[in-house]
Amino acid sequence: MMNKKYILVGIDGSAISDSLVQYAIWLAKSNGLTIKILHTIEHSHKSEHSHHEGNLTPNIRRELLKELSEEERRESKQLIAKGKELINAAKETVLKAGIENVIAKLRHGTLPEAIEDLKDEISLVMLGSKGKSHSDSDTGLGFHLEESIRATDTPVYIAQKQFTQPKKVMFAYNGSPTSKRALNMISQGNIYKEPLDIHVVCVHSDIKQAEKLANEAKSILSQTNNSIIAKGLTGDTIEQLTEYQQHNNIDITAMGAFSHGKLHGFFFGSFTTKMIQQSETNFLLMR
Repeated sequence: MMNKKYILVGIDGSAISDSLVQYAIWLAKSNGLTIKILHTIEHSHKSEHSHHEGNLTPNIRRELLKELSEEERRESKQLIAKGKELINAAKETVLKAGIENVIAKLRHGTLPEAIEDLKDEISLVMLGSKGKSHSDSDTGLGFHLEESIRATDTPVYIAQKQFTQPKKVMFAYNGSPTSKRALNMISQGNIYKEPLDIHVVCVHSDIKQAEKLANEAKSILSQTNNSIIAKGLTGDTIEQLTEYQQHNNIDITAMGAFSHGKLHGFFFGSFTTKMIQQSETNFLLMR
């Protein structure tokens, strides 16, 4: 991961954006990577004029199109001005924290499109779980969140709580290819270099198998400078994991993400999305 260039931090002015920047600072101080702050401008212009084109003469129609064009230009200028204000404020926060390697970028289009285009330059993507359109919702996730995660094979950090110095990580491990890839990434220590308490938790229908898998991951992670705890559990996976988060004051949940395709998620729901919705921790997702 270290041969790539920067941490990409997507902000949109939502309540979580300020905390997201603080988490980016926390990570950058440990791994030394550049922070790139990104705000995307999506144009979804809705005119204040009603459309009754069947009743319009050619001259009136031309005049209406001219007015619509002017409206779109004004909206675009407003969005650009607001976007510059957001990224400049975030950049100033990073600089004041003593990190000089920071870039602020304004871009037109959607966030998933931007991540797809920039994925070869990214070491880590950092996003808020809820954008401005979901800021008042208790359960809704950001509109582009799943598509943004699927747009890259680099780790994605999801912030959904106010910034506090993270100390405890729960690594949800089940022995699948995706979780083994996540285990390998964590064991390499490139995401965060300072010691943390890592709780390896495996939920399985067979408690002995759960304990075996948890200890398997623990033996690998014990070679790092982290404090490792292994725990095998049985029962409903989401229920057991979320209870463990709460009882052990977990700050970050690390896990593999979206191991099934979109079609499976459409019919059966995504385990990753359900975990984020039902948890209060931040997430480190690896695909």
